[in-house]
Amino acid sequence: MTDLYTEWQKLCEEHEAARDVYFEAFAPVHQKFIQVFQGTSSTNPSDEELSQFETAWEAWQDVKRRMDEFIKANI
Repeated sequence: MTDLYTEWQKLCEEHEAARDVYFEAFAPVHQKFIQVFQGTSSTNPSDEELSQFETAWEAWQDVKRRMDEFIKANI
C-alpha cells in the first residue's frame, strides 16, 4: 500500500470514530429537547451533555477539515 492510501485510510477510521462519538453525544441532548418540546419533561440537557456534544462536534469537524485538505493536496 502507498503512504497516501495508508494516510487516507487512517483519516477514514478517525472520521468513523469521531462520527460515532458525535452521535453518542447527540442522542441524550436530542432526546431531552424532544421531551421539552413535546411537553413531557422540563429538563434541559445538562452543561456536561452540551459540552460533550460540542466537543464531539468540533472533533468530527476537525477530521472532516483534514480530509478536505488531504483531498485538495493529493487529487
